[in-house]
Amino acid sequence: MFGSNIQHSFFDLNDVPSLEKRDQVANKALDDMIAFFKSGGQVGIYDTTMTIMESRRRVILERCENENVQVVFIEIICDIPEVIEANIREVKLTANPDYLGWEADDALKDFLKRIEHHVPYYEPITDSSLSFIKVHNLGVEANVGEHVIVNNVKGYLQTRIVYYLINLHISTRTVYFLKNGCEVNSQQTYKEDASLTPKGIAYAKFITRFVTDLRQSERKDSTLKVFTSCRRSSSETVQFLKPPIIVGKRVHLAELNPGVVEYSSEAVIKEKYPEEYAMHLKDPFHHRYPRAESYHDLALRLEDVILELESEKDDILIIGHESVLRCLYAYFLDRSEDEIPKLEIPVNTLIEVTPQAYNAIEKRYTFKVGDEGSKFLLMN
Repeated sequence: MFGSNIQHSFFDLNDVPSLEKRDQVANKALDDMIAFFKSGGQVGIYDTTMTIMESRRRVILERCENENVQVVFIEIICDIPEVIEANIREVKLTANPDYLGWEADDALKDFLKRIEHHVPYYEPITDSSLSFIKVHNLGVEANVGEHVIVNNVKGYLQTRIVYYLINLHISTRTVYFLKNGCEVNSQQTYKEDASLTPKGIAYAKFITRFVTDLRQSERKDSTLKVFTSCRRSSSETVQFLKPPIIVGKRVHLAELNPGVVEYSSEAVIKEKYPEEYAMHLKDPFHHRYPRAESYHDLALRLEDVILELESEKDDILIIGHESVLRCLYAYFLDRSEDEIPKLEIPVNTLIEVTPQAYNAIEKRYTFKVGDEGSKFLLMN
Protein backbone atom coordinates (compact mmCIF):
# COMPACT_ATOMS: atom_id res chain seq x y z
CA MET A 1 0.00 0.00 0.00
CA PHE A 2 2.80 2.40 0.87
CA GLY A 3 5.29 1.13 -1.71
CA SER A 4 8.74 -0.34 -1.15
CA ASN A 5 10.47 2.76 0.28
CA ILE A 6 9.10 2.56 3.83
CA GLN A 7 11.89 2.95 6.34
CA HIS A 8 11.97 2.24 10.05
CA SER A 9 11.00 5.82 10.93
CA PHE A 10 7.50 5.12 9.65
CA PHE A 11 7.05 2.84 12.69
CA ASP A 12 8.19 5.42 15.22
CA LEU A 13 5.31 5.91 17.67
CA ASN A 14 6.29 9.57 18.01
CA ASP A 15 5.52 10.07 14.31
CA VAL A 16 1.81 10.89 14.70
CA PRO A 17 0.88 11.04 10.95
CA SER A 18 2.47 7.61 10.36
CA LEU A 19 0.79 6.21 13.46
CA GLU A 20 -2.60 7.36 12.19
CA LYS A 21 -1.99 5.76 8.79
CA ARG A 22 -1.03 2.45 10.38
CA ASP A 23 -4.11 2.52 12.59
CA GLN A 24 -6.27 3.17 9.52
CA VAL A 25 -4.78 0.12 7.79
CA ALA A 26 -5.23 -2.03 10.92
CA ASN A 27 -8.89 -0.99 11.21
CA LYS A 28 -9.49 -1.67 7.52
CA ALA A 29 -8.01 -5.15 7.90
CA LEU A 30 -10.33 -5.77 10.85
CA ASP A 31 -13.31 -4.61 8.74
CA ASP A 32 -12.28 -7.06 6.01
CA MET A 33 -12.12 -9.93 8.48
CA ILE A 34 -15.55 -9.14 9.93
CA ALA A 35 -16.95 -9.02 6.38
CA PHE A 36 -15.38 -12.42 5.77
CA PHE A 37 -17.18 -13.87 8.78
CA LYS A 38 -20.48 -12.38 7.68
CA SER A 39 -20.06 -14.00 4.26
CA GLY A 40 -19.78 -17.45 5.84
CA GLY A 41 -16.11 -17.60 6.85
CA GLN A 42 -15.26 -19.62 9.94
CA VAL A 43 -11.64 -18.86 10.84
CA GLY A 44 -9.81 -15.56 10.42
CA ILE A 45 -6.21 -14.66 11.27
CA TYR A 46 -5.75 -11.01 12.16
CA ASP A 47 -2.04 -10.25 12.04
CA THR A 48 -1.01 -6.65 12.66
CA THR A 49 1.65 -4.61 14.39
CA MET A 50 -0.28 -3.27 17.36
CA THR A 51 0.79 -0.28 19.42
CA ILE A 52 -0.40 0.32 22.97
CA MET A 53 -1.10 -3.40 22.88
CA GLU A 54 -3.58 -3.86 25.72
CA SER A 55 -5.96 -1.14 24.52
CA ARG A 56 -5.73 -2.42 20.96
CA ARG A 57 -6.58 -5.95 22.10
CA ARG A 58 -9.69 -4.60 23.81
CA VAL A 59 -10.80 -2.90 20.61
CA ILE A 60 -10.41 -6.14 18.68
CA LEU A 61 -12.13 -8.19 21.38
CA GLU A 62 -15.12 -5.88 21.68
CA ARG A 63 -15.56 -5.63 17.91
CA CYS A 64 -15.44 -9.41 17.47
CA GLU A 65 -17.70 -10.15 20.42
CA ASN A 66 -20.29 -7.77 19.00
CA GLU A 67 -20.23 -9.94 15.85
CA ASN A 68 -20.43 -13.18 17.89
CA VAL A 69 -16.87 -14.13 16.92
CA GLN A 70 -14.72 -16.04 19.42
CA VAL A 71 -11.22 -14.62 19.89
CA VAL A 72 -8.00 -16.30 20.94
CA PHE A 73 -4.86 -14.16 21.07
CA ILE A 74 -1.54 -15.69 20.01
CA GLU A 75 1.58 -14.03 21.37
CA ILE A 76 4.93 -15.23 19.99
CA ILE A 77 7.99 -14.00 21.84
CA CYS A 78 11.62 -14.48 20.85
CA ASP A 79 14.52 -13.02 22.84
CA ILE A 80 17.44 -14.80 21.15
CA PRO A 81 19.31 -12.28 18.91
CA GLU A 82 20.74 -14.82 16.49
CA VAL A 83 17.32 -16.42 15.98
CA ILE A 84 15.73 -13.00 15.40
CA GLU A 85 18.38 -12.12 12.82
CA ALA A 86 18.03 -15.46 11.02
CA ASN A 87 14.25 -15.05 10.92
CA ILE A 88 14.50 -11.52 9.51
CA ARG A 89 16.93 -12.63 6.80
CA GLU A 90 14.86 -15.64 5.79
CA VAL A 91 11.35 -14.18 6.07
CA LYS A 92 11.25 -10.40 6.07
CA LEU A 93 13.95 -9.78 3.49
CA THR A 94 12.59 -12.30 0.99
CA ALA A 95 8.82 -11.94 1.38
CA ASN A 96 8.36 -8.33 2.52
CA PRO A 97 7.81 -5.92 -0.41
CA ASP A 98 9.08 -3.05 1.75
CA TYR A 99 12.61 -4.31 1.15
CA LEU A 100 12.58 -4.96 -2.59
CA GLY A 101 15.91 -3.85 -4.02
CA TRP A 102 17.54 -3.38 -0.61
CA GLU A 103 20.93 -4.79 0.31
CA ALA A 104 20.42 -7.57 2.85
CA ASP A 105 22.53 -6.00 5.61
CA ASP A 106 20.88 -2.60 5.20
CA ALA A 107 17.43 -4.17 5.31
CA LEU A 108 18.37 -6.16 8.41
CA LYS A 109 19.49 -3.01 10.23
CA ASP A 110 16.33 -1.17 9.23
CA PHE A 111 14.01 -3.94 10.42
CA LEU A 112 15.86 -4.23 13.73
CA LYS A 113 15.20 -0.50 14.20
CA ARG A 114 11.50 -1.14 13.51
CA ILE A 115 11.54 -3.59 16.41
CA GLU A 116 13.32 -1.07 18.63
CA HIS A 117 10.53 1.46 18.04
CA HIS A 118 7.97 -0.95 19.51
CA VAL A 119 9.94 -2.38 22.45
CA PRO A 120 9.29 0.46 24.95
CA TYR A 121 5.55 0.37 24.29
CA TYR A 122 4.91 -3.34 23.98
CA GLU A 123 2.57 -4.77 26.61
CA PRO A 124 2.55 -8.59 26.94
CA ILE A 125 -0.71 -10.39 27.61
CA THR A 126 -1.40 -10.60 31.33
CA ASP A 127 -5.21 -10.50 31.53
CA SER A 128 -6.26 -13.98 32.64
CA SER A 129 -9.83 -13.36 31.48
CA LEU A 130 -8.65 -13.50 27.84
CA SER A 131 -8.19 -16.63 25.78
CA PHE A 132 -4.56 -16.66 24.73
CA ILE A 133 -1.63 -18.82 23.73
CA LYS A 134 1.83 -17.49 24.51
CA VAL A 135 4.75 -19.20 22.75
CA HIS A 136 8.25 -18.35 23.89
CA ASN A 137 11.09 -18.95 21.39
CA LEU A 138 9.02 -20.87 18.86
CA GLY A 139 10.71 -23.96 17.49
CA VAL A 140 13.99 -23.35 19.32
CA GLU A 141 15.63 -26.13 21.32
CA ALA A 142 14.27 -26.46 24.85
CA ASN A 143 17.64 -25.74 26.47
CA VAL A 144 17.40 -22.08 25.43
CA GLY A 145 14.04 -21.45 27.04
CA GLU A 146 11.22 -22.63 24.81
CA HIS A 147 7.87 -22.88 26.57
CA VAL A 148 4.18 -22.41 25.91
CA ILE A 149 1.54 -20.83 28.14
CA VAL A 150 -2.11 -21.65 27.42
CA ASN A 151 -4.85 -19.69 29.15
CA ASN A 152 -8.64 -19.98 29.01
CA VAL A 153 -8.58 -22.06 25.81
CA LYS A 154 -11.83 -23.88 25.12
CA GLY A 155 -13.31 -26.12 22.47
CA TYR A 156 -12.01 -28.28 19.66
CA LEU A 157 -10.65 -25.62 17.32
CA GLN A 158 -8.75 -23.62 19.93
CA THR A 159 -7.27 -26.83 21.31
CA ARG A 160 -6.09 -27.90 17.86
CA ILE A 161 -4.50 -24.47 17.38
CA VAL A 162 -2.47 -25.07 20.54
CA TYR A 163 -1.38 -28.48 19.27
CA TYR A 164 -0.44 -26.97 15.91
CA LEU A 165 1.65 -24.18 17.45
CA ILE A 166 3.64 -26.45 19.74
CA ASN A 167 4.60 -28.55 16.73
CA LEU A 168 5.85 -25.64 14.61
CA HIS A 169 9.54 -24.85 14.15
CA ILE A 170 11.69 -22.65 11.93
CA SER A 171 14.15 -25.28 10.67
CA THR A 172 14.41 -25.83 6.92
CA ARG A 173 13.51 -29.30 5.68
CA THR A 174 12.30 -31.01 2.51
CA VAL A 175 9.19 -33.13 1.96
CA TYR A 176 9.05 -35.58 -0.96
CA PHE A 177 5.90 -37.11 -2.45
CA LEU A 178 5.89 -40.31 -4.51
CA LYS A 179 3.21 -42.74 -5.62
CA ASN A 180 3.59 -46.32 -4.48
CA GLY A 181 4.40 -49.03 -7.02
CA CYS A 182 1.72 -50.84 -9.04
CA GLU A 183 0.16 -53.82 -7.31
CA VAL A 184 -1.23 -57.21 -8.29
CA ASN A 185 -4.97 -57.01 -7.71
CA SER A 186 -6.76 -59.86 -9.45
CA GLN A 187 -10.13 -59.28 -7.83
CA GLN A 188 -10.03 -55.49 -8.30
CA THR A 189 -11.24 -54.76 -4.77
CA TYR A 190 -10.17 -52.17 -2.26
CA LYS A 191 -10.14 -54.73 0.57
CA GLU A 192 -7.56 -56.92 -1.14
CA ASP A 193 -4.19 -55.86 0.22
CA ALA A 194 -2.13 -56.98 -2.75
CA SER A 195 1.63 -57.13 -3.23
CA LEU A 196 3.59 -55.38 -5.96
CA THR A 197 3.79 -56.66 -9.51
CA PRO A 198 7.22 -57.50 -11.01
CA LYS A 199 7.20 -54.00 -12.52
CA GLY A 200 6.38 -52.66 -9.06
CA ILE A 201 9.42 -54.47 -7.65
CA ALA A 202 11.60 -52.93 -10.38
CA TYR A 203 10.13 -49.57 -9.44
CA ALA A 204 11.00 -50.13 -5.77
CA LYS A 205 14.61 -51.00 -6.62
CA PHE A 206 14.92 -47.95 -8.83
CA ILE A 207 13.50 -45.66 -6.16
CA THR A 208 16.15 -46.90 -3.73
CA ARG A 209 18.96 -45.94 -6.12
CA PHE A 210 17.31 -42.74 -7.27
CA VAL A 211 16.57 -41.30 -3.83
CA THR A 212 20.07 -42.16 -2.59
CA ASP A 213 21.76 -40.57 -5.63
CA LEU A 214 19.51 -37.51 -5.51
CA ARG A 215 20.32 -36.74 -1.90
CA GLN A 216 24.02 -37.20 -2.54
CA SER A 217 23.87 -34.86 -5.54
CA GLU A 218 22.04 -32.23 -3.48
CA ARG A 219 24.49 -32.76 -0.61
CA LYS A 220 21.72 -33.56 1.81
CA ASP A 221 23.36 -34.43 5.12
CA SER A 222 20.14 -34.45 7.15
CA THR A 223 18.35 -37.66 8.08
CA LEU A 224 15.71 -38.92 5.66
CA LYS A 225 12.59 -40.46 7.15
CA VAL A 226 10.09 -42.37 5.03
CA PHE A 227 6.38 -42.56 5.81
CA THR A 228 4.24 -45.22 4.13
CA SER A 229 0.73 -46.51 4.66
CA CYS A 230 0.18 -49.97 6.14
CA ARG A 231 -0.87 -51.39 2.77
CA ARG A 232 1.57 -53.73 1.04
CA SER A 233 1.88 -51.72 -2.15
CA SER A 234 3.10 -48.76 -0.14
CA SER A 235 5.43 -50.48 2.31
CA GLU A 236 6.89 -52.81 -0.35
CA THR A 237 7.83 -49.81 -2.48
CA VAL A 238 10.49 -48.92 0.10
CA GLN A 239 11.53 -52.46 1.04
CA PHE A 240 15.04 -51.97 -0.37
CA LEU A 241 15.82 -48.76 1.50
CA LYS A 242 18.44 -49.29 4.19
CA PRO A 243 19.69 -47.36 7.24
CA PRO A 244 20.47 -44.55 7.89
CA ILE A 245 17.15 -43.98 6.09
CA ILE A 246 14.35 -44.54 8.61
CA VAL A 247 11.14 -46.17 7.36
CA GLY A 248 7.90 -46.10 9.33
CA LYS A 249 4.25 -46.94 8.67
CA ARG A 250 1.38 -44.55 9.35
CA VAL A 251 -2.14 -46.00 9.42
CA HIS A 252 -3.64 -42.59 8.56
CA LEU A 253 -1.88 -42.67 5.16
CA ALA A 254 -4.24 -45.34 3.83
CA GLU A 255 -5.84 -44.35 0.52
CA LEU A 256 -9.32 -42.90 0.29
CA ASN A 257 -11.91 -45.65 0.72
CA PRO A 258 -13.91 -45.71 -2.58
CA GLY A 259 -16.87 -47.64 -1.16
CA VAL A 260 -19.26 -49.20 -3.67
CA VAL A 261 -17.52 -47.63 -6.68
CA GLU A 262 -14.11 -49.21 -6.07
CA TYR A 263 -12.10 -49.53 -9.27
CA SER A 264 -15.16 -48.72 -11.41
CA SER A 265 -14.80 -46.56 -14.50
CA GLU A 266 -16.56 -43.21 -14.67
CA ALA A 267 -18.96 -44.60 -17.27
CA VAL A 268 -19.93 -47.52 -15.00
CA ILE A 269 -20.43 -45.23 -12.00
CA LYS A 270 -22.59 -42.88 -14.05
CA GLU A 271 -24.76 -45.80 -15.22
CA LYS A 272 -25.12 -47.62 -11.87
CA TYR A 273 -25.32 -44.62 -9.53
CA PRO A 274 -26.60 -41.66 -11.58
CA GLU A 275 -27.83 -39.63 -8.59
CA GLU A 276 -24.63 -40.16 -6.61
CA TYR A 277 -22.60 -39.35 -9.71
CA ALA A 278 -24.45 -36.05 -10.16
CA MET A 279 -23.84 -35.10 -6.51
CA HIS A 280 -20.18 -36.01 -6.87
CA LEU A 281 -19.77 -33.75 -9.88
CA LYS A 282 -21.39 -30.91 -7.97
CA ASP A 283 -19.09 -31.20 -4.93
CA PRO A 284 -16.26 -33.74 -5.41
CA PHE A 285 -14.48 -32.67 -2.22
CA HIS A 286 -17.35 -33.24 0.23
CA HIS A 287 -19.39 -35.90 -1.54
CA ARG A 288 -18.97 -39.52 -0.50
CA TYR A 289 -20.31 -42.53 -2.36
CA PRO A 290 -22.13 -45.19 -0.28
CA ARG A 291 -19.78 -46.86 2.23
CA ALA A 292 -16.97 -44.58 1.06
CA GLU A 293 -14.90 -41.65 2.31
CA SER A 294 -14.96 -38.18 0.86
CA TYR A 295 -11.85 -36.10 0.33
CA HIS A 296 -13.03 -34.04 3.28
CA ASP A 297 -13.04 -37.19 5.43
CA LEU A 298 -9.55 -38.04 4.19
CA ALA A 299 -8.24 -34.54 4.90
CA LEU A 300 -9.50 -34.78 8.49
CA ARG A 301 -7.90 -38.20 8.85
CA LEU A 302 -4.58 -36.78 7.68
CA GLU A 303 -4.60 -34.00 10.28
CA ASP A 304 -2.38 -35.95 12.68
CA VAL A 305 0.09 -36.72 9.88
CA ILE A 306 0.25 -33.02 8.98
CA LEU A 307 0.98 -32.10 12.58
CA GLU A 308 3.74 -34.70 12.66
CA LEU A 309 5.18 -33.30 9.42
CA GLU A 310 5.16 -29.81 10.92
CA SER A 311 7.07 -31.03 13.96
CA GLU A 312 9.70 -32.95 11.97
CA LYS A 313 13.07 -31.29 11.43
CA ASP A 314 14.34 -34.15 9.26
CA ASP A 315 13.53 -34.57 5.57
CA ILE A 316 10.49 -36.74 4.86
CA LEU A 317 9.60 -38.98 1.90
CA ILE A 318 5.92 -39.92 1.76
CA ILE A 319 5.00 -42.99 -0.30
CA GLY A 320 1.29 -43.31 -0.87
CA HIS A 321 -1.80 -43.44 -3.02
CA GLU A 322 -2.69 -40.50 -5.24
CA SER A 323 -5.66 -39.48 -3.06
CA VAL A 324 -3.42 -39.12 0.01
CA LEU A 325 -0.70 -37.27 -1.88
CA ARG A 326 -3.25 -34.85 -3.31
CA CYS A 327 -4.32 -33.76 0.18
CA LEU A 328 -0.81 -33.42 1.56
CA TYR A 329 0.47 -31.65 -1.55
CA ALA A 330 -2.45 -29.20 -1.35
CA TYR A 331 -1.59 -28.42 2.27
CA PHE A 332 2.02 -27.45 1.53
CA LEU A 333 1.31 -25.72 -1.80
CA ASP A 334 -1.74 -23.81 -0.49
CA ARG A 335 -4.29 -25.28 -2.89
CA SER A 336 -8.02 -24.89 -2.26
CA GLU A 337 -10.30 -27.78 -1.34
CA ASP A 338 -12.03 -27.46 -4.73
CA GLU A 339 -8.70 -28.20 -6.44
CA ILE A 340 -7.76 -31.25 -4.38
CA PRO A 341 -9.82 -33.96 -6.20
CA LYS A 342 -8.42 -32.77 -9.53
CA LEU A 343 -4.75 -32.37 -8.65
CA GLU A 344 -2.42 -34.36 -10.87
CA ILE A 345 0.17 -36.45 -9.08
CA PRO A 346 1.94 -38.07 -12.05
CA VAL A 347 3.22 -41.61 -12.01
CA ASN A 348 7.01 -42.07 -12.09
CA THR A 349 7.51 -38.60 -10.64
CA LEU A 350 9.16 -37.55 -7.40
CA ILE A 351 7.79 -34.23 -6.14
CA GLU A 352 10.17 -32.29 -3.90
CA VAL A 353 8.69 -29.51 -1.74
CA THR A 354 10.70 -27.18 0.49
CA PRO A 355 8.35 -25.20 2.79
CA GLN A 356 9.24 -21.56 3.39
CA ALA A 357 7.67 -18.77 5.42
CA TYR A 358 4.99 -17.71 2.93
CA ASN A 359 5.23 -20.29 0.17
CA ALA A 360 7.00 -23.48 -0.87
CA ILE A 361 9.61 -24.26 -3.52
CA GLU A 362 8.68 -27.21 -5.72
CA LYS A 363 10.79 -29.41 -7.97
CA ARG A 364 9.68 -32.45 -9.95
CA TYR A 365 11.92 -35.33 -11.01
CA THR A 366 10.49 -37.56 -13.73
CA PHE A 367 11.82 -41.01 -14.60
CA LYS A 368 10.87 -44.15 -16.50
CA VAL A 369 10.78 -47.62 -15.02
CA GLY A 370 10.18 -50.69 -17.15
CA ASP A 371 10.97 -54.37 -17.37
CA GLU A 372 14.05 -53.49 -19.43
CA GLY A 373 15.42 -51.18 -16.79
CA SER A 374 14.98 -47.61 -15.70
CA LYS A 375 16.31 -44.20 -16.52
CA PHE A 376 16.08 -40.61 -15.39
CA LEU A 377 14.23 -38.39 -17.84
CA LEU A 378 13.61 -34.88 -16.63
CA MET A 379 13.91 -32.43 -13.79
CA ASN A 380 11.84 -29.25 -13.64
